[in-house]
Order: sequence, then structure tokens, then C-alpha cells
Amino acid sequence: MYECPSCGAGLEFNPKTQKLDCKYCKSSFDPKDLEEKLKDAKGDKGFSVENSKDENGNEKVDVYEAVVYRCTQCGAELITTEETIATFCSYCGSSAILEKKNQKKVAPNYVIPFTKSKEECEQAYKNKLKKAFFAPSDMLKTQQVEKIRGIYMPYWVYSFDKDGEQSNTGSRYSHRVGDYVYYDDYTIKTNIKASCEGVSHDAAANFADNLSEAIAPFSMKEKKEFSPTYLSGYYADSQDVNGEVYREECNKIANEQAAKELKKDSTFARYGCTPKVDMNPKDAKIGLFPVYFLATRNKKGDRISYAVVNGQTGKVAAEIPIDFKKYLIVSLILAVALFFLFNGFLTLTPTKIIIISIIFNVISLVISNSQMNKVIAREKMIDDKGNASKNAAGNTSKAKKDNNNNQANLVAGIVVFFILLGIVVSYSALGKGSIALPIAGGIIFAGLISALNIHKKNQPKAKFSEKAPKLVKPFIGLIIAIVIFIWSPVSDVYYYGGAIISILMTIWSFSDLIKEINLLTTRKLPQLGRRGGDENA
Repeated sequence: MYECPSCGAGLEFNPKTQKLDCKYCKSSFDPKDLEEKLKDAKGDKGFSVENSKDENGNEKVDVYEAVVYRCTQCGAELITTEETIATFCSYCGSSAILEKKNQKKVAPNYVIPFTKSKEECEQAYKNKLKKAFFAPSDMLKTQQVEKIRGIYMPYWVYSFDKDGEQSNTGSRYSHRVGDYVYYDDYTIKTNIKASCEGVSHDAAANFADNLSEAIAPFSMKEKKEFSPTYLSGYYADSQDVNGEVYREECNKIANEQAAKELKKDSTFARYGCTPKVDMNPKDAKIGLFPVYFLATRNKKGDRISYAVVNGQTGKVAAEIPIDFKKYLIVSLILAVALFFLFNGFLTLTPTKIIIISIIFNVISLVISNSQMNKVIAREKMIDDKGNASKNAAGNTSKAKKDNNNNQANLVAGIVVFFILLGIVVSYSALGKGSIALPIAGGIIFAGLISALNIHKKNQPKAKFSEKAPKLVKPFIGLIIAIVIFIWSPVSDVYYYGGAIISILMTIWSFSDLIKEINLLTTRKLPQLGRRGGDENA
């Protein structure tokens, strides 16, 4: 802990004044000035930065002394300069006693100090929850919100440059001769001297990519040379993701930014050229960025949801599950209101009811399929590059390849199934209509269901065996509704009976969908194990 030079009390960093404040004598000190004073003081054993060899003894690195708290339940580590006891873990929410030890930590290159106070971020989080109507009431309890903690999260800060020639090709209309149109091709060579600095990505495996990206960006204009004095009153996490994991992704961002600047030259538009720039990686440094962190356990205590606030801008990102009771009550009220609304201008015939049930089941299939792909990826931790690189680097690409094969088999099976279904129903319906309509219907729905499995390249996908138990419900409802629609029975009893069963299947599948959403907005309790890597040098 940094002591006040005036009265000896503990100092705490003030986000508003960007100074270290003493609550007792009301003195304020500039972080860098105070550090220099402590360095010059004889016999000082504070947390000043000193030179030391790395773990291999090859080169000098800056290190600083810190207090490290390790959670006995999940293994997460938090770094601080405070001597006070940490009462809970920010990652698993456990209030178990945390192990404490003094350790020398490798100093990062930069730090962006907190500029938002804890109170401001608590209010921003509350405002976020107020807009989430179906959020569980427990999430807004005072004792939960007060657990918001300021943590400096490690980020890789990449730099790229370009000093040389860049070639781009373009094409422009020249002339027309009869049925032939001629274009002139051009090669535009440009000498480029450019640099791009400050492209960043989080460097902590336990900090989810979707959350870190949601609260981005941070302004590198406010970065400071690292000093442990900025940690006063806050905690920090350690870097444990290799810089190569996000380098290519950040390189693309640098290329896009450089191309955007190059595009301002009208020459490229004149010759039908879309400029591209291939920036070269320069270096990657570690910076500590300000993040307010909150972990909330569900009622069972087996899953946890996270909320993070950008400590520089106040931007909020939160994983908010759905309270099923709230959802059910609102859905029933809405259903009654819609019934009276539609009944005023729309006559619900048996055929229309069947069509509505088909639409509902198709919507359920599309949404459920998409959600389950995301849930499976989340549960296997393959939707987070940092976590995947640390825990399953050798298995991720193989898993994706296997999933692609399973998806191809699924699509082929569904296409054959619906074509056969169309043919069977057609023969049973001969004399009641043209054979073309049922077959066309089967093929159309085969194409529709196949479309459920079209995903972006390299996006994680769930295996059919993992999705089948929940997709089968809307499938059954859809098949029943289609068969009745094509069969066209004389008695309305078949229509109403089939529609009731079909819609019940939809409602059942939507209850599963709520569970999937809650799985997607919560996570398994982290089991990080003992942290390793450069931060323990």
C-alpha cells in the first residue's frame, strides 16, 4: 500500500482527479511524482519498478512487487498493491478465503487509468438492467451491485507499419464493339510509408472475447507509462494469452484502416481500383486497461453471468438471463391481447390456423438451431480464441472439421427425408389435387431446413446428435401441420386437433429456447487452475 507522505495513511487513486488521494489529511499526489519520491527514498521497500532478469536469465525486464490473491475454488488470480484482505473472487463470485502471497510481477508497458468512478459504473449497470424487462430480480439487489470491482485487464497492444511499394489492380470501361464490351486493366503502384499503433485485444483467457469486444474501444491517447501507483484501490489480472493469437485479426484491422486512408486519393476511384494495403507486424506490448467487473451466480449457484463496464468510457456489456416466470406472464398477457386484436379484423379458419402453426414451428426451428450452435460453442469454450488457444489449441480445428462433416450429412438426410415425405403424401392425395403441389412443398421445406445449417465460414457448429433432442419438437409439430395442410381432410376436427398439437410443440420448444438463452447468458463456474506463463516470471 502506498502511504501518504504527510500523515502515513493509505492512498487511493482517484479517477476524477487522476491523483492519489488521502482520505484523512485530504492531500493529493501525482502518481509519477510520488513514485519518483519513493525511488529516491533510502531503504524504501515500496512497490517501485526495478530491473531484473527474466526466468531464463537472458534479458532485463521491469518487475514490481505486488500482493497476489488466488481463489481456492476456481484458481483465478488478482494482483493488487493493497495489504487489505480480498473478501470475494471476481470470477466465480465465491466468498471463500483467498490465498495471499507477495510476488514480483512483470510490469506491463502501458496503463490507461480509470476515469469513471465505481458509483458511475454501478448506475450505468443499473440503467442497463432496467431496460432488460425479463432480467431476474436478484441481479438488481444492492448487495450484488456493490460487488462491482475495478480491475485492470491486460491487453495486447499491436503496432504495424508499411515502408515500401504496394501494387493494386483496377479495371475501367473502355468501349463497346457490337456485343463485346472492352475494359482496360490498370496496375497502380504506390510508395507507402505508414504506421498504425494502438490496435488492441484482451490478453486474459478468462476475460471473454464477446465481453471485451462489446466494451471496446479504449482511447490510447490517454495511455500512461506504467506505474504500480495506478493500482492503488484497484486490482489487476495477468496476461496468459500469447500475442500471436490475435495478431492476424488485428493486422486485418490495421490493413483496413490504411486502405481507408489510401482510398481518399481519387486516383483509385478513377481507375476502378479498391486499394488494399498489406501492413507488416512491428511489435506487441502489454497494456493494462480499466474495466469494472461483476459476477452474479444464479439461484442454483452452478452458473454465473458477467457484467463489465469500460472504466474509461462507461460503456456497459452484460450477460442477462431471462426470468422464465416473467416471460410466461408477459407472453400470456400478450397472447390474449393479440387474440382479441386479430379477432377484430381476421376470421381464423381451420386452414389459416394450420398455416399459422407452420409459421410458428419454422420460426422455432430457425431460432433454436442458431441458439444451440452458439450454446454448444460456448459450453465447449471454442467461441473464444483466447480460451481456445490456452485450453484446447490442438483440438479446435479438428472439432470444426468434424462438425462440418456432420452438418453436411444432416443436410443431405433432411433433403432426402422431405422429398420422400412429399412423394408419399402425394400418392395418398391423388385425386384430391395435383401431385406437383405436395412434391414442391416437400422440396421447399427441405431447402428451408437445409438453410438452417448455413453458417459463416469457420463459425463453430453443434453436432446433430447434440441438437436433435430439442429440434425434434418443432420438427414433429411442423410435419403434423404440413401433412394436414396437404391432406385437406373434410372434417375440421383434424385441422383443430393438428393445429393444437403443432402449437403445443412450438410452445414446448420455446420453453427449451429460454433455457438455451439462459445457458448462453451464463457460464459454467470457472476452473482456471493455477495460472502460468510470463506473468509469473
